[in-house]
Amino acid sequence: MPAKKATTQPIAGKKPASGLTRIYLFLYNLVSLGLWASCTLRTALLIPQHLEQHGSLSAIFAQVFPLLALTQSLAALEIVHSLVGLVRAPVVTTAMQVASRFLVVWGVMFAFHEGSDYVPQGAGIMGAAARDTQYGDYWFLGCMFAWGITECIRYGFFAMQLAGVGVPGFWLWLRYNTFFVLYPVGISSECALMYLGLEPAARYVSEYYQWFLIAMLGVYVPGSYVLYTHMMAQRRKVMRGKSRVE
Repeated sequence: MPAKKATTQPIAGKKPASGLTRIYLFLYNLVSLGLWASCTLRTALLIPQHLEQHGSLSAIFAQVFPLLALTQSLAALEIVHSLVGLVRAPVVTTAMQVASRFLVVWGVMFAFHEGSDYVPQGAGIMGAAARDTQYGDYWFLGCMFAWGITECIRYGFFAMQLAGVGVPGFWLWLRYNTFFVLYPVGISSECALMYLGLEPAARYVSEYYQWFLIAMLGVYVPGSYVLYTHMMAQRRKVMRGKSRVE
């Protein structure tokens, strides 16, 4: 699922973050921003290159996924941040949202790409460099851009807050408006990849894993609606406060 709405501000009602905590959170957000920016820009630059040279987008996966896996895995620290009280985000909500990304990255992309140890040659749902672009390749790119743009905005937002430099108005607008487009793109891409993973899950892993993915798809639909409406409510609250200040 798309990323959390708050992960770097001190818990409400508690003392402001100490100097060391602010420095750590600033560096965490800055590193995360750099990694997501690298993932997104690399993907964007590879698309015209591969279309021109190969007429296919299937080989992009192998060139981008290792960095994506590292970048997304780093988000596990956000559960720790919430657990120890460095940020205000609820532990359960944060854990569920991070876990949903982990499921797509490790449980589908890693498990069922061409060349994976879990599927035989020719059975991968994405990343088959010697073949034409598959549906899975398009959905992978959908995840890359929806996640990448969202996370660059989010981590940049928090990095500026923690640095005390103030968040520009246009960045605040991006933070609370781009989800209207990026959220549906991200959710659709994640669900599509899980759907494509159902057949190889049953055939090469276990029918239980297939049913697990089906259950997750069932959770995604109502869960995404709840989160989307929550984000709209947050947007109204922030934009209303901004208007009062102006």
